Amino acid sequence: MAQLQEQVTAIAEGVVLRRNEQGRDFIEIAHARVSARISLEGAHIVSCVPAGQRPLLWLSPLEPELPGTPLRGGIPICWPWFGGERPGPAHGIARSSLWTLQRVTVTEAEVRVCLELPATAMGQLPPGEHWQLNVEFILGADLQVSLLTTNSGTQAQTLGQALHTYLPVSDINQVQVLGLDGCTYRDQLTGEHMHQAGPVRFGQEVDRVYQGDVGQVALVDPKDRIGIQSSGSHSTVVWNPWRDKALRLGHFPAEGYLHMLCIESANAGEDVRVLQPGETHRLSARIGRP
Repeated sequence: MAQLQEQVTAIAEGVVLRRNEQGRDFIEIAHARVSARISLEGAHIVSCVPAGQRPLLWLSPLEPELPGTPLRGGIPICWPWFGGERPGPAHGIARSSLWTLQRVTVTEAEVRVCLELPATAMGQLPPGEHWQLNVEFILGADLQVSLLTTNSGTQAQTLGQALHTYLPVSDINQVQVLGLDGCTYRDQLTGEHMHQAGPVRFGQEVDRVYQGDVGQVALVDPKDRIGIQSSGSHSTVVWNPWRDKALRLGHFPAEGYLHMLCIESANAGEDVRVLQPGETHRLSARIGRP
């Protein structure tokens, strides 16, 4: 694929729209409190670095950021279904669709970016499904992401979704996840329902959907601690592909599993929602350090 010349368009103070050499558009933020990048394709935030901190998100160092492909890392938006819960592309249509920028607001403390999934993208859904979907990013000392889904049809509709957050870790063998003690979970690898006792630790592939209104989950690393505060969610997905699966993933380093962990605020499994006509549901995650 021939490289294109980068194009940059100013949006607001410290905020530009940049088309990379491959032809993919990113909103880039350079603010006194935070720097960040959000792809218009997928409304996919790939980087968020609050001032004076390490990155809050993990992005594969092999990611080429080509248009027309999902990005490996950051926060993919799974919507209006999670995984393979319904026929169609894995994790739904939102992460592969081109979103429309609605507005950007800049203050001394933060930057707010709001995007909308346009009606043209909704045409990928089965006939009879009618939704409105918006996402809001609030970027400052921490990162807040909110998905607002409205049933714009005349019948009840089923909604499954997740903020598929990739977090950085120094060594997956040494981290633990707090806040899920006592929860039940479905092991996606075996189909079994299990009970979590104590912190979640890692020594093999993990793919679990935890059920419960846990609110705050903490990723504790010997060199870091990141908290994830969810709302509108009674399910939390924890995923690490481990060695063998990492070798089969696209744009993923062979040893990349050692340095990332997904902790996802979700409406998945038993937490799938049914929205009545006109009803709006907000799924939010606040990601930051103490």
